[in-house]
Amino acid sequence: MGNPKKCLIILSSVYVLAFIVNLIPSIMFPDATMLPIHAVTSGLLLVCMIGTCLLRNRVAKWLIMAILFASVTVFTLISFESYVYDIVLLDALFAIQYPLYILFVTPLFGFNYFLNANPEYVALLVFFIAILLLVIHELAVTRFDRVKL
Repeated sequence: MGNPKKCLIILSSVYVLAFIVNLIPSIMFPDATMLPIHAVTSGLLLVCMIGTCLLRNRVAKWLIMAILFASVTVFTLISFESYVYDIVLLDALFAIQYPLYILFVTPLFGFNYFLNANPEYVALLVFFIAILLLVIHELAVTRFDRVKL
């Protein structure tokens, strides 16, 4: 099953690397220039997350669930932000959308190198990536639980 602590250290290190590399372009889009290094670090994070999912790491599943929540929240709120005003609950959600975007969408923002899309569409892409990762994780859990060692 792999060493859970080692998986967590590798996943955390790659996450921090992807976060640092993609922070400025994700904040300054479309003014910042997207480079191949942004796509490579996001791809490395995706590969690392797929690897931890195949190892059935619970931390990876929690990270994927957080990414799902953040991407849906960011996409929905950015899409309706200009139409909805003066609702207290939505104002609170608008306030948390930016930290969610920075923490969970920014590390995978490097895929925008291929798309050149607005941040809300990158959040939608991250949602579909997280769904794929969740499916991989659940398939690994169910497949490996049937195997007798």
